[in-house]
Amino acid sequence: MQFRKIITAFTGVAMALSMQVPVMAEENEDFDAFLMDEFVEAMESDYVTLHYTIRDYESLEIEKPEATIGVIDDDYDQAVKDLQETLDKLESFDYNSLSATQQHDYDAVKFHLENMIALNKYPMFDFYFDPGEGIIDALTTNLTEFVFYEKSDFDDYLDIVESVPGYVEDALELTKKQAKEGYFLNEVALDSSLDAIDKFVEKTTDNPLIIIFDENVDAFEGLSYAEKQDYKQRNKDLILNQYIPSYEHAREVLESLRGSRAYGDAVCDLPDGKEYYAAFARYKSSTDASVEELVQICEDSIDITVGELYTAYRKYKNVDDEEYMDEMEPEEILSFLQNHLDDYPEGPEVTFKASYLDPSIANDSIVAYYMEPPLDDLKNNVIKINGDNVNDTNEMYTTLAHEGFPGHLYQITWYLNTNPNMVRTQLNMIGYTEGWAMYAEDQSWKLSSLSEGAAEINRIYTNLNYILDAYADLVVNGLGWSANDLEKKMVELGLNSGLGETFYEFVTENPGQILPYGVGLAQFLRLRALAEASLGDRFDVKEFNEVLLTYGDRPFDVVEADVNSWLKGNPEAKDPDTIQPEHNTTPSENNASSGKYTYMGIAAGVFCLIIVVLLLRSRKGKADRF
Repeated sequence: MQFRKIITAFTGVAMALSMQVPVMAEENEDFDAFLMDEFVEAMESDYVTLHYTIRDYESLEIEKPEATIGVIDDDYDQAVKDLQETLDKLESFDYNSLSATQQHDYDAVKFHLENMIALNKYPMFDFYFDPGEGIIDALTTNLTEFVFYEKSDFDDYLDIVESVPGYVEDALELTKKQAKEGYFLNEVALDSSLDAIDKFVEKTTDNPLIIIFDENVDAFEGLSYAEKQDYKQRNKDLILNQYIPSYEHAREVLESLRGSRAYGDAVCDLPDGKEYYAAFARYKSSTDASVEELVQICEDSIDITVGELYTAYRKYKNVDDEEYMDEMEPEEILSFLQNHLDDYPEGPEVTFKASYLDPSIANDSIVAYYMEPPLDDLKNNVIKINGDNVNDTNEMYTTLAHEGFPGHLYQITWYLNTNPNMVRTQLNMIGYTEGWAMYAEDQSWKLSSLSEGAAEINRIYTNLNYILDAYADLVVNGLGWSANDLEKKMVELGLNSGLGETFYEFVTENPGQILPYGVGLAQFLRLRALAEASLGDRFDVKEFNEVLLTYGDRPFDVVEADVNSWLKGNPEAKDPDTIQPEHNTTPSENNASSGKYTYMGIAAGVFCLIIVVLLLRSRKGKADRF
């Protein structure tokens, strides 16, 4: 799972065609060739993207680009023109001439392109030093997770390291332009970014970028002793004399810009902020919905979840709130979860490694992340854990369900094993992917060693926490609510009003960060409730999950159309268009303020987030077609 900074969103017509019933046409070879050309162009324009996406790129006649960390191009107008050109080519194909699979590819690509076009129109909001999704942690992650397949990779890696200072400097120049116009991080976000820099640069000769590189060199069998020593020394010199100084310089510049933000803390306080956030929220939620519509989705889900909480406390009156699972090693937990996938269609045989991050390179808001494997090497998978952010055995269990099985690792390898068009790997449907991983967490509680009551209450609290965060993000950054407004809403919902300030501070420091998790979860739970109401006792969870997984990560408008098509094709199902799933768990007005059931849960501090290593490739700019 993964926290990505892929700045994208889409316009209102994005999914118009996706709602049509797919026409079962033969494969359109010209369409596949077009998408393949776009994939090759994306690979040939960015070495880091290529390296992490496919090992045997030569078999596809892809030319390896220059080994650099990438470029920052501030010509956003040109980016829009280039993206529009690709969108025009896509739309030149007759949708009804495509097979069902190709129609899903079309919808996903169209959604992505329109997202990119929409957000490239707001360059002032592209904050490269954002504490949660900015380049400081992303750069380090790209390098510490770099895989060395052959000897030449060591030379490429060193070239990348050498290119980092220039990349950081270009990011600073754009940041200065933004700050001059009054667009800059708020004080809390700035302090978080500076703290991350301080934590990294305080390590010199024991810096992870030196230690981990040395370990990779020693483990590689194709190097002589002299070559190993040479590579180690070259890397050490680059880290100590160029890389760390570039971060120190970035800190000085960012500190000098303190106070440059000329507006309030929320996104909508900035000029064009509401318009930008509307596009940003649509991207983050993977759906063509307005901010107001997303708020309603969250409110509906919160209402249901609070009702579930009341019901659970009434049912499990003597539940132990402090019940924890037994201690298990991360790989033991993953093996257990991998062997309990009865509710999901069979995926490929895969292996995995789970290890802990060095604290100096662990983002404070990250609990863990899953490394997406190359397209031609699905078997080997990696999960990294920030041990400082995993507080107990329950959190470790759900974190690994999120990152591993049946979360990201399972969903991604399952889809890639269906041999999809390669261009689909270069799109980002973060609302779907994070929503699926949250749905996986939700489903994993019933398999835990906790008692039934403890598992149910933990499940509800986790869901409520994420959906509340997404709701707070929408109403604060999208609609301009104050902390006081949030507190009043908490009371109205029957929750602890003291959470209002906590949520407000988090979402103004990290706009959009939890949006895909909370909204995505609400969407998957809503679709499952619809299917269960339609099929009743004949609901088959394994069959339903396969519908969700088939065609991969895609906009929720398309997922919902697929679910509806599945239900309408089942003669025993009620027509989904006529169903309103019933939830008889909403608390009455009389007990809504009962202290015993007031939401006092985890608050807004603990989140199972993830980061995709290819984060840098998806920054905005004219080179980023996919």
